[in-house]
Amino acid sequence: PMIIRYLNIKAEFKKLGLTNKKVAAILEISPQNLDYLIKQDKPRIHWITFGLANYYGGIDDNLIKEMNNDS
Repeated sequence: PMIIRYLNIKAEFKKLGLTNKKVAAILEISPQNLDYLIKQDKPRIHWITFGLANYYGGIDDNLIKEMNNDS
């Protein structure tokens, strides 16, 4: 299985030009629920971040190479 892991989710959002409030609105959850998801640090928040990075064009080529090397 492919593992996606970000060291700092909020920094990834910022790099994409997204605020926590905007990400929460995209996900149709409250900013507090988004903070809760981030603090839980379960795989789904990393997949959500990956999806947002993919959609907003912020996927790092090094991440793709690392993912390909892991499979």
